[in-house]
Amino acid sequence: MDTLYLLAGTKISRRDNTIRIAPKEGKARNFPVESLKNIIVAGVSQFNSELISFLGKQGVRLSFLDYYGNFSASVECAHPHASGSVHLAQAQNILDMKKRMALGKLIMGAAIQNIIGNLRYYAYRSKTGLKPAIEEIQKHRGNLMEAKNVEQMMGCEGLARQTYYAAWNLINPALTIKKRTRRPPTDRINSLISFCNALVYSVCKNELSKTHLDLTLSFIHAPTQARASLSLDLAEIFKPVIADKIIFNMVNHKMFNHSDFDETEGMCLLSESGRRKVVEAFREKIDKEEIGDLRGYRALILRECFRIQAHVLGMENYVPYIYKV
Repeated sequence: MDTLYLLAGTKISRRDNTIRIAPKEGKARNFPVESLKNIIVAGVSQFNSELISFLGKQGVRLSFLDYYGNFSASVECAHPHASGSVHLAQAQNILDMKKRMALGKLIMGAAIQNIIGNLRYYAYRSKTGLKPAIEEIQKHRGNLMEAKNVEQMMGCEGLARQTYYAAWNLINPALTIKKRTRRPPTDRINSLISFCNALVYSVCKNELSKTHLDLTLSFIHAPTQARASLSLDLAEIFKPVIADKIIFNMVNHKMFNHSDFDETEGMCLLSESGRRKVVEAFREKIDKEEIGDLRGYRALILRECFRIQAHVLGMENYVPYIYKV
């Protein structure tokens, strides 16, 4: 396990080359810093600047989720795997609009195909009424593949997701989502989507850092130096097969109760008990669930990262991961 998830009330400290994690509830544990790559802080935790500096020197990234469950910031060392040749090739693939659109369509096409896969999974299990939504999303995917620029491509993806979310109530009325809201999420399902998506984004960012790719140079989201926008690109593929599947499974199995959410007028957030349940489900899926010859989606995401790197270098044509039902 190279990733730790910290919930509210956790104290983290250094003991020589060991990181000590003391949760609010439960027994404290020690982890050799050499075994860690990423620490995701999903609640108010206690640590000092000396510890942050130590983690940075050891190449351990700190990722922070905000009050609403969205990814907000990270603290990390300078990119340890920088490569001039990869950086130039990646930049050329962005500056050449034909190449950028080609790769962007592969990524977004796979993302939409994966949301279709989720609906087909339930359609095959006698959830009636999903066929029209599937057909409409397929049309949006077709339009995306014909898009002339990034804005058109993003517009098609947005329409596909709108149709997708509107169909969730046909899977289970408890999954009803009237409108996608983020800051703040206004209902339970929106709070789950925001929190799970943030976890997926954090893992994508961590796995991308193991390659020579520049995380600030993206093909779909506007590339800026202020954020790891390539992680946003990659997360589009995996949000349906990781985040959404976790939500479906937990809601369908009635794993939440009222105490797992903090609800006020116009806002709904996961409580600490709710976050704990989601983190456990996420950890199980990301590190243990078998996907073909791989163990855990983390390994699958890393393989996807290297495939994108090989594509920008011209070593092989990128074939994105598509969930097969």
